[in-house]
Amino acid sequence: MKKTIIGDAVLYHAPMEEVIRELGHADHIFTDPPFLYLKQDFDKPFDESLLFENAKRILPDNGFISLFGRGTSFYRWNTRLAELGFKFREELVWDKRRSSGIAKHITRVHETISVHTKKTGILNTPRVPYEEMRAYSLDRIAYDLRRISSRLDKPDGIEKLKIVIAEKKARLEFDAHSKYGVSFSEDRMYADTCCERLCMIENGMLEKSIISIGRTHCNAVHPTQKPTYLAKRIIALISSPGDTIYDPFMGSGSFGVACMDMGRKYIGSEISAEYYKTAVDRIKQSGYENGRDSEAGLEASEEGQA
Repeated sequence: MKKTIIGDAVLYHAPMEEVIRELGHADHIFTDPPFLYLKQDFDKPFDESLLFENAKRILPDNGFISLFGRGTSFYRWNTRLAELGFKFREELVWDKRRSSGIAKHITRVHETISVHTKKTGILNTPRVPYEEMRAYSLDRIAYDLRRISSRLDKPDGIEKLKIVIAEKKARLEFDAHSKYGVSFSEDRMYADTCCERLCMIENGMLEKSIISIGRTHCNAVHPTQKPTYLAKRIIALISSPGDTIYDPFMGSGSFGVACMDMGRKYIGSEISAEYYKTAVDRIKQSGYENGRDSEAGLEASEEGQA
């Protein structure tokens, strides 16, 4: 077992089964497991029971496990997590913007991500810059601008927009009888939709269940490589700065690069020597060059090899 430490990243060249047995703690697990249908050398079966049972052991009650997946194996994993007592929190869809294969019955342009908590985890509410969220929808941008401009010929509307600009509030919470005419439905308060759109441009938008990011292709070093920015979007949902994230199937290290850039600690394991080296190089190149290599493995693994 080879171990490399790069800043707050600890990378293991070893099977997931060896590393997770000796892992004492991680705040979250975020990974892209083998889907077990690609018939390629990196798409190897793994001990699913060992992974999920140890996930329950090492995660805190508010920890998350988030998995990419597709097909029979993905639904089996989600069912197994439910049987172990994990609570389903969200399902996300990655819209790749282009096909991931040719000569199929349909053009496949998405992958699914499921998010579960051990018990009590609550997802964060990060905001994504407006121009990124609306990048593929000129019609939506035009609609937002029309709604904002519709207030410019109304004095009360202009006052609302001034307040939004001054206070940068995501929602306006005025008194029920204010002159701004906030509408109510039962016990819920609704801000003016034009003001909300201005807030979206100023403060960003909440994450959506469908994330549209172009697929890494021409410069990919792994056949199923995920964009680093996609990983950052998901990491922002499930974790906070300083948290430790374990990736049992590290591949080329995209999730590790994302964690380092976002101030998270990272533990990754990878069985392939080629991809392990690639992950180490990518994380070093991302600004964490003070890596130190060690051929020594985890202490318990060394004892087991004696």
